[in-house]
Amino acid sequence: MREDPRTQAPKPAATPGRTGGPRPGTVPGTTAPEDVLAGGPDPGDGDDYRADGPSRHTDHQAAEYFRTNWGPDDKALKRLKDVRSVGGYLRIYTDLPESADNSLTAIILCERGLAYLRSRGVEDPVVFVQAEFGGNGNPVLANLLGPSDRSCRVTHPAPG
Repeated sequence: MREDPRTQAPKPAATPGRTGGPRPGTVPGTTAPEDVLAGGPDPGDGDDYRADGPSRHTDHQAAEYFRTNWGPDDKALKRLKDVRSVGGYLRIYTDLPESADNSLTAIILCERGLAYLRSRGVEDPVVFVQAEFGGNGNPVLANLLGPSDRSCRVTHPAPG
């Protein structure tokens, strides 16, 4: 009897153009960490820079995970525009405004990104949920910065 493929965790993907594959415990991306700005896509990517829809950087396994686990009527999923694994980080691009930091939708998408990374066996998960493209690029609305971060809420340092 065949198992339903929707219940299986995605298989690790090979990282094109890199020898030795991804670092253990990370999700392979289409771009190495040194090839991308910390805030998101490289402005030289043209239309891909806006991250307002699928691109050559889209992590198709992650996108399928989101589509499979949450249907087309899911409110949070409707806000998702692209999902990319870049340098071992999962970046979830949305159509949410910059003012939606720590919003319920951003937190839900971050938690789902964490679930995806855990399903892949990632030891040190890092997830960024980012706003629609604007004057500040794609600002971060929610994030999980590794195993010591216990919440997807973006924290802001106290003024010094």
